[in-house]
Amino acid sequence: MAKQKKEEGAQFVHYFGPLLDALRELGGSGTPNEVIERIAQDLGLSDEIQDESISSGESRYRNQVGWARFYLAREGLLDSSKRGVWSLTERGRTTSLTRAQSHEIFLKWVRIFKEQRHSKTSVDEPIAEQIAEGTGATQPITGAK
Repeated sequence: MAKQKKEEGAQFVHYFGPLLDALRELGGSGTPNEVIERIAQDLGLSDEIQDESISSGESRYRNQVGWARFYLAREGLLDSSKRGVWSLTERGRTTSLTRAQSHEIFLKWVRIFKEQRHSKTSVDEPIAEQIAEGTGATQPITGAK
């Protein structure tokens, strides 16, 4: 896992499947802290990985799990209607993702966001605001190009 930073692309995609798994293990829903801790436990993540910071001072790991949540909610696998609770949708309860499937979901939404940027004549809700709203994150996607 420590070498993960040197891989190309968006690192948070690796958390798509583990996030769904963690929510299933938690009974279908949990607070962000419960889910983040469960993923770290399930993956055996070291304190060093969990404590690494991004430029804002936020935990890189927590930020990446937040991005994973954002994309899974967009895909309809997580319900984002209740603040402070991450919940599986019915579809999310029955979905398991491989890394390849996770990557395809990511690429799908990158294409959709790109199309939205190019098709808007007036900017009513910039993509960056949508992303920040979905995760509480204020930084760009770490590792995304």
